[in-house]
Amino acid sequence: MTLPARAAATLAAIAILLAAGPAVCQPGLTLPARPDAATDKFATMEKTARRAISVACSKEADEQGLKGKARGKFRSACKRDKAAAATSTAVPDKPK
Repeated sequence: MTLPARAAATLAAIAILLAAGPAVCQPGLTLPARPDAATDKFATMEKTARRAISVACSKEADEQGLKGKARGKFRSACKRDKAAAATSTAVPDKPK
């Protein structure tokens, strides 16, 4: 095979690969929503309240000496529990 024939074959192979690339991709690939996203009270709180809860949970994790995955699991549960407690004890607005 001569050099021009090899070059032509290489270019043809590259063209086929480039053309097939988008066809192989999955169109509209999206990540599934978290099942608890609609009921996540921490995410729906205002920023200052979320920050206060997060700092408190971090301090508790520091006191317990937690690190890595154990710290992450503890903080997640702590924030969820404190947010639920804060929203359940909140005084509802008085009807006018």
